Amino acid sequence: MRKVLLTTTALIALGGISAATADVNISGKLIQRYNQWSDDDVSIAGANNSSMTKDLQLWIQSSATLDNGMTVGGNIRLRGEAVGTPDDRNYISIGGDFGSVTWGSTWAPIYSNSAGFNWMDDIEQGGEYEGGSVGGTATTDDGATRGRIFTNSYTTTSAKAQKLIYSTPSINGVKLSVSLADAGATSKGDHTSASAVYNNGPIKVYYSMEEAEAADAQTTTADTELREYGVQYTADFGRIWALAKSDTNTTNAGTETSNQEGTQIGITYGLADNLTGVAYLTNSEENAAESANNNDEYSATAVGAMYSIGGGLHMSVMHTMFDYTDATNATATAGQGSNDGSATRIQMTLKF
Repeated sequence: MRKVLLTTTALIALGGISAATADVNISGKLIQRYNQWSDDDVSIAGANNSSMTKDLQLWIQSSATLDNGMTVGGNIRLRGEAVGTPDDRNYISIGGDFGSVTWGSTWAPIYSNSAGFNWMDDIEQGGEYEGGSVGGTATTDDGATRGRIFTNSYTTTSAKAQKLIYSTPSINGVKLSVSLADAGATSKGDHTSASAVYNNGPIKVYYSMEEAEAADAQTTTADTELREYGVQYTADFGRIWALAKSDTNTTNAGTETSNQEGTQIGITYGLADNLTGVAYLTNSEENAAESANNNDEYSATAVGAMYSIGGGLHMSVMHTMFDYTDATNATATAGQGSNDGSATRIQMTLKF
């Protein structure tokens, strides 16, 4: 990705940046996608089963090194999709011998330290794509109101909410991170996250968690607990990874209303010059006896490839075969019940 250095008088005047000590870089990517799928959801029979989507991301990043050796920087990502606000992420970071402190709107450690395909974005494909109606329409019993953990692009309770993050320096390959996202004046549901990562050359091993407290102690609103642990091996051929996740909801009375568990294993491989392939398998299921979705299962197998054309331009294709089993509505129709099918995404990405 080519970065453009900006040290103009206009930027200095607007941002109060000293041209003698700060670098300001602009970079980004523009993505155009064509999506096509087929499945067993009878409630949308006759639908188009295809769509075109886009994603524009623009990063504005500044960095400076102080006389005492500390580093300071600011990061802003502007993003334009079908939904969302232009100001997508923004945060300030301070680093030194003590580690680093980040304050602003960005991901929690449980997401940023993941080895999962959706976070690593190995072939610039944009994450697993299952189609427009996997699991049925938005009914309370088909998983749509609380998505299965591997049909979302990430596992986190706080998403990109404003938070404070501290990370230790790497000590013998071990780095620890913690974060806090305040729920605001009208809620007790603060989000806390922690992660421990061990890096030793090509090997990465990690454990992460995030918890969101109940919003109101006087209601039955559930606490949410997320866990993820995994391992990754990286070499000249690409990388191999395996991970496991869990997502548990518990009411104030102690009733476990949901317990989703899932796994993912995968590999990326350099097939030829400028051509990269990927294959991975995900599985998840609901295991809480008190859940209306108990014993629901979801699995997906995905294969894809990306070709780097040059000049920052990439072409990629991803094909996903998915199978969703609704244990409590196995024979239901009109958007409920089990559903399986496949989806294909063709994507062009320009990085600059």
